[in-house]
Amino acid sequence: RIQILFEMSLDPERHQRRKMKNRACAAHIIFIQLIFLILFCVEIDKNRNWNWFVLFTPLWITDVLLMIPVIYETVLVVRVRRNPDQTVTLEPPKPIPAIIANLILVSCKIAAEILICSRHEGAQINTYFMYIPIWVGLIGLLISSSILSFGVIRVGR
Repeated sequence: RIQILFEMSLDPERHQRRKMKNRACAAHIIFIQLIFLILFCVEIDKNRNWNWFVLFTPLWITDVLLMIPVIYETVLVVRVRRNPDQTVTLEPPKPIPAIIANLILVSCKIAAEILICSRHEGAQINTYFMYIPIWVGLIGLLISSSILSFGVIRVGR
């Protein structure tokens, strides 16, 4: 039943609207990242004494924007698994391992940002510990992309 509804959702008009929505979202995220880059360059170049947590505010906004679809997909999978007869959406949900990988990657990004900000604010954090979330996220990204590219988990099937 979900496969039939998935095929119905592939009409060209809906696909075009989704492409435009994705482009607009990407443009907003790039704009937010540019704001962070400008703030970071001013902090480094002018030797200002800004709080690093405030400096990283554009990245926090990006993290929230990244977490919204991940949380939506998680809720969607839980609802579909509870009531398989009732159709919740027109698209099939992602497999659970892909959702868990997304949650881990975004969580590692947030943890790395918090550790970097804490270190620059004066906390005595060892450099090795500061980079653990980055390495865990990179290894997780490598594993999840390898699994998805070799066809062990088919997204959307």
